[in-house]
Amino acid sequence: MTFLNGIMLLGLIGVSIPIIIHILNRRRARMVDWGAMHFLESSLASRNRRILIEEIILMVIRCSLLALLAFALARPFLKAGKLLPGTGGDAQDLAIVIDASLSMTLETDGSSNFQRAIDEAHQLVRSCRSGDAVSIVLAGPVAQPILPAPISDRDEIHESLDKLTPAGGSMRVLEAINTAMETLSAGTNPAKRIVLITDAQDVGWDLSASKRWDFLAEAVDAMPIKPIVIVRTLDVPEKWRNVSATGMNFSRTVVGTDRTVKITATIANTGEGSVHPEAVELTIDGKTAERETIGAIAEGASASVVFEHQFASPGPHVVSVRIACDDDLSGDNETARVVNVLQTLKVLIVEGNSSTEPFKSDADYIYLATALPDENAKPGSTLISPTVVSAADISSAKRFSDYAVVVLADVPRLPAPKAKELGDFVAKGGGLLIAPGEKANRDFYNNWKASDGKRLAGCRFVNIRAGSRTGQNDETFTRIATGKINHPAMMLLADQAENNLRSAHINRHWVLEADEKEKTVSLGALLDNGLPWLVQRKDARGVVLTLAAPLDLKFTHLPLRECFVPLVHELVHYLAVPAQPEMNILPGRQFVYTIPDETLSGSETEAEVADPAGRRTAVRLRKQDKHRQVNYSLTARPGVYRLILPNGDDDAKGVPFVVLGDPDESKLDLLSDDDYDRADKFIPLTRAQNLGELTAAIAGGVPGSEIWRHIALIILALLIAEIVTTRLIAQKRKMHLAEPIAFGADRNTVRPKEVSA
Repeated sequence: MTFLNGIMLLGLIGVSIPIIIHILNRRRARMVDWGAMHFLESSLASRNRRILIEEIILMVIRCSLLALLAFALARPFLKAGKLLPGTGGDAQDLAIVIDASLSMTLETDGSSNFQRAIDEAHQLVRSCRSGDAVSIVLAGPVAQPILPAPISDRDEIHESLDKLTPAGGSMRVLEAINTAMETLSAGTNPAKRIVLITDAQDVGWDLSASKRWDFLAEAVDAMPIKPIVIVRTLDVPEKWRNVSATGMNFSRTVVGTDRTVKITATIANTGEGSVHPEAVELTIDGKTAERETIGAIAEGASASVVFEHQFASPGPHVVSVRIACDDDLSGDNETARVVNVLQTLKVLIVEGNSSTEPFKSDADYIYLATALPDENAKPGSTLISPTVVSAADISSAKRFSDYAVVVLADVPRLPAPKAKELGDFVAKGGGLLIAPGEKANRDFYNNWKASDGKRLAGCRFVNIRAGSRTGQNDETFTRIATGKINHPAMMLLADQAENNLRSAHINRHWVLEADEKEKTVSLGALLDNGLPWLVQRKDARGVVLTLAAPLDLKFTHLPLRECFVPLVHELVHYLAVPAQPEMNILPGRQFVYTIPDETLSGSETEAEVADPAGRRTAVRLRKQDKHRQVNYSLTARPGVYRLILPNGDDDAKGVPFVVLGDPDESKLDLLSDDDYDRADKFIPLTRAQNLGELTAAIAGGVPGSEIWRHIALIILALLIAEIVTTRLIAQKRKMHLAEPIAFGADRNTVRPKEVSA
């Protein structure tokens, strides 16, 4: 209570005024002896009691009027909510963090929580004191500092808030708070506050990642002035209906024009109650390709819809799955992916020994397997385009980057420059398959280093060993243990009922000792004697696969089995994946795309990228050898982007790519009290349940509202009651006319005379 409020409350002394007036106006009755008066005594006593009650009522009304008037002038305050830590009289730097995730677009009563967050942010700015400064952070999958430093220009702050739009995806809380702290570090005020306005969805808080929270806590402790984080939680609907497209998978890692591909869409019911979507549509580059109907999906359940499609043209294509359903959150009813369809997949096969005789060369069987279409391909259509070069003539292969995969078919060794060049090729995303035979020089392979200084093959070549089993003609052999295959490239061949991989004899093989202590090395398949058949090593962006035997008849019968062509194709397809441009990226990741010079009309140095909202940003075309490269990092919003080349006429001719959303965002699981307590152990965190608590913490004072307006209405009602009561009492006390009195035969009329009360 302020001093002025206290002075106003002194007006309550005025309540005594009606009482004093009442006492002064009372007149002492004059005693007159009159014999007939005793007949009226009982009547006068009843009349006096009624008058006393009327005066008490009137005095109570008047006293109440004066008391309430004094109370209203003091501007009483009704407390609502708890008192949060304030800043006292210090000027403060305030970072307002707006949750811009997909769940904030959920509408209730005709408005979304995102719009409510903007409205409350406006109110918060209006409640700031003149010396306070404000920064703004839009918190989505990537935290975006809208006002990167606190400013005091209220008009600019309000204008920045009005321009905000939801980012979609999930809010990453740790990144958002860390970005808010960075904005506060640019401020000069002695007090620091962070206000996070959110719907309190638990996705993105990552409370189980204690090390990341410890890192944030260390950053808070390192600040000269530790900020207090206030979380303003907005209400969410108690019940809601929602169905979401949570995923899309392709049956092939490399998609070509040579065959159909199966596209599996996952549809989940993340709301309450059963839902029955009208249909699920598959669209290719914006055109409906297929439409399927599905049944009802129970609460918490999911369904899969499988489409088949064959792409007619190479290049990147936008594949979208959309659910036709009327639910509460429409933003997750569609998901999109970009698939880069290939016309040809170039493979370089380096053979250790060349021969003019059929199937005498180390590369003949591999070349034949890659050149032939497998059983799933369209008749007369092949995807893989192989080129064979001898190890002795390896210098003729000018650039490994012209190929997606390089195969070393029993190559003894490579010249040091070419070995380094091939290692760099792998590091940049190329695929390398090593199929060693009796010519392979183990010292070369054991000492061949990758870009990180580790063994490129991921294993040590020990010696060549014969199989332990004995077959016809005393032939010794071993087999691939199909039950112990766990590599993606061989999973299609692991089922014995579907192929004859298990029946292939391996007469001799290299004993490989995998560098299993290296995190980048793994065993993909074993022989039935327990030794490795396939060793994988990931090097930067690329992959190296090392087999225990060459793919010819010198060591194994594999080329004579039906599984041989699919096996080679699957290995090549798997190795080619890293070489493909990454068209579907996580938020915040950089999009890198290479453009051959021949696709550009001139010496252009700039292109544009259109984001999901249609806003365009200029990007540089960096010259590299015979191509240009684009690096684009403004990938904060999930959705479909397009790279618009200088010779493009419209967005449809651009190169599409997708920033992925978070399927967990479709689940409306809220933070519990225990979750808040866990977060508070790392950073000082308090909660504001309503706007009053929030503004009081920022502006100072107690959360609540003034009630003088309500008291004024009561005063008006009492004033009307006082007027009405006074008039009623006055009418009752009005002098009545005396009735004529007659005594005997004589009559005398008495004039009316007021009788004093």
